[in-house]
Amino acid sequence: MLLDLLTGLALGASACGPLDLDTALALAAARSDEVAIREAEVSAAHADEALAAALRVLPSASATLLLGPAPRARGSVTDSPDDNRSLRHLGPFGRAEVQAVQPLYTFGRLEAAADAARAGVRAREALAGDTAAQVQLRVVQLWWGTALARRLLAVAADVAEALDEAERRVDKALESGDGEVVPADRQRLRLFRGQLRLREAEARKGLELARLALAATLGLEPARLSLREEPLEAPPGSAPDEARALADAERRRPDLRALDAAIAAREAEVRSEEAARWPQLFLAGVFRYGLAPNRDIQRNPWVHDDFNLLEVGAAVGLRQDLALSLLSARAEKARAERATLLLQRAGLARLVRVQVSGTLAELRAAQVRAAAARDALAAGRALFRAVRLDFAAGLVEARILLESYALFVQSQLDAAQADHDLLVARARLDQVTGEPPRRSATCEP
Repeated sequence: MLLDLLTGLALGASACGPLDLDTALALAAARSDEVAIREAEVSAAHADEALAAALRVLPSASATLLLGPAPRARGSVTDSPDDNRSLRHLGPFGRAEVQAVQPLYTFGRLEAAADAARAGVRAREALAGDTAAQVQLRVVQLWWGTALARRLLAVAADVAEALDEAERRVDKALESGDGEVVPADRQRLRLFRGQLRLREAEARKGLELARLALAATLGLEPARLSLREEPLEAPPGSAPDEARALADAERRRPDLRALDAAIAAREAEVRSEEAARWPQLFLAGVFRYGLAPNRDIQRNPWVHDDFNLLEVGAAVGLRQDLALSLLSARAEKARAERATLLLQRAGLARLVRVQVSGTLAELRAAQVRAAAARDALAAGRALFRAVRLDFAAGLVEARILLESYALFVQSQLDAAQADHDLLVARARLDQVTGEPPRRSATCEP
């Protein structure tokens, strides 16, 4: 870990130092590619919401400005000295045109579209929270995976040192020929050392893979990842009440809230499609002004000159879509999609109950295993101490000493694994009950 720290400093790591678990969780929510994709979908949903709001105010409006040449025209429609087929005496002209349509009453169609867009935003936000929670659960698993690997490597180092000392004693005893140690004891030591090397290699591989995965999740280069060493010890605590855990999950789970919002969006879509079958009341307005100085203005109301004109008007109208069968089919499709979402919501609620109950059972089992592992560790330590004293007094053989030490080492490994499983089980329970993800990072590595 000292090497990791020096490497991070050499590469310009932040002054915040090695990351603790809380900061790593916040950084995962802020830097994860998966969360970033979900956040982009939230931005797209906000854009849809803005579009739905814009439909309520002048959804159709345009302004046009034309500039160009116009042929000269003098006189009136009945008498003019100019020829309409001549391009002589061209002059400039300009025209401005503004058209606008404002919905007045749509039987709730536009309001329903806005409700659907707002529900879509809520659904995307909930999905982003769900993704952040899943990413943070992986961070917890990887974090404590690195801690477990370091614990196993520490145990392996202690065992290697003890084996070196035991091997020296066995060699010395065999040379003296006192009969307390036999050649088979040397082979047992070699077998024990070989098994130790296998476990050490697996622990190193697990540590490296966990670090690589954690760096990728945090959006960092592996060389810049510096983790604070925390003891692999599960704090005491009892499992929560199942009824309360189920209530928390039903109330807080982001995937459930996302489906609720999606159902609300579909209900609004049904209302919008049903309203589309009715006439849409609107107000339309137009303003046109054109000017060509080389043409006489015609004031006869029956005469229209596109180069010289002034028109202002407004009208209230009704627009009816006559594709009623198509509109009915769209409404029916929206109702079917709503029914599908309702079934998915019911199925997900049952799955959530199964997940909560199963995770609680796993947490209780992990607590029992951790307590049993701690008792076994205490017993293994006491056994090894007693056998070591008996061996020093010549009361037991070296084989018994090696067997007791192997049991002591195994109890250390079991205790480390049990603490790791308990910490991960608690994090898993937080995730399945909808514990909000941590998002406030205090530093940037």
